[in-house]
Amino acid sequence: MKKLGIYIHVPFCIKKCGYCDFYSVKWDEESENSYIRSAIDEIKGYRELEDYIVDTIFIGGGTPSVIMPQNIEKLIAAVKDTFTVAQNAEISMEANPNSLSQNLKIYKETGINRLSIGIQSLKDDILKRIGRIHNFSEALQAIDLAQKQGFDNINADVMFNIPGQTLEDITDTIYQLISKDIRHISFYSLKLEEGTQMYSLEKNKVITMPVEDLEREMYYAGRTIMEEHGLMQYEISNFAVKGYECRHNLKYWNQEEYIGIGPSAHSFMGNTRYSNPSNLKEYTLSSGKEGFKRNIQEVMDEDELMFEYIMLRLRLTEGLKFAEFKNKFNRDFEETYKAQIEKLLKDNLIYLDDEGIRLTHRGMDISNYVFASFM
Repeated sequence: MKKLGIYIHVPFCIKKCGYCDFYSVKWDEESENSYIRSAIDEIKGYRELEDYIVDTIFIGGGTPSVIMPQNIEKLIAAVKDTFTVAQNAEISMEANPNSLSQNLKIYKETGINRLSIGIQSLKDDILKRIGRIHNFSEALQAIDLAQKQGFDNINADVMFNIPGQTLEDITDTIYQLISKDIRHISFYSLKLEEGTQMYSLEKNKVITMPVEDLEREMYYAGRTIMEEHGLMQYEISNFAVKGYECRHNLKYWNQEEYIGIGPSAHSFMGNTRYSNPSNLKEYTLSSGKEGFKRNIQEVMDEDELMFEYIMLRLRLTEGLKFAEFKNKFNRDFEETYKAQIEKLLKDNLIYLDDEGIRLTHRGMDISNYVFASFM
């Protein structure tokens, strides 16, 4: 059977963070119940995918941990009722530290086996600056309680390049997470997106972003500390103890198929990318009708699929394998991209061996330039 990933977008937050540009609305009970009914309808609408086996489920947001845990249970039950789900499926859920602790037992019993906790920083002044509603002690307590409940597969989101943040802030946060036996860290540089609160503050010169040299120094320091402690970089922004890589996110980077449930959720099936409307009211009004209104973003031709595959695979530290490229596209990568390979090798941006190519550390720093070389 073909494998399928499922992403479920829970679009609720208690308070939107100043940097966040993901679709979310303020939580209320009526909206939650309406969303759950619609999301279950959408899941059941995929019954025709009977020749697939679901091996990853990722519940993201928003803040999934703000809704009733029984509703998380209903979403997972709907998936299991509609699809064949692998016995060893990875079932992940994002959570905020201060809305996680009281429901851990239910999450575990529901089948969730991986938690992604939005730590961001273990410095209270930094958390306040970016609009987080937890403090550092709540973050550490959430990790302790999750581990006591039997969760050993925990990701911590960590953000750097925050206004006012120092190199010591970053290294101290990472050292504390390592001391807690965290086995996966997503390590993201803050990029201010238009429409967010912090974008407006920076534009109006209320806040100042760190200089580029400090941003890179933070990244290098974090990477070095994590790799020295066994969390190896497997993607530009992701580090894990071997065996704890996020299987769902690997689907994106391997250009595998997945469907998205909920408002603003994206899907990739065959050669087509499509998305649900980024509006909760519009999404829930679709429920129970002939079918959800989905927006076809693009139907990709072979050249577009090849470029995207190259870009996604080069995000991974293992890089692109020639045999896999040949099997997928029936083309010889070295012949097709001979000029690009020679130029990137000369500029010390890629490594080349008999099996494939991968980015050097310098190549990772300017990865968008490398990707553009293959357009």
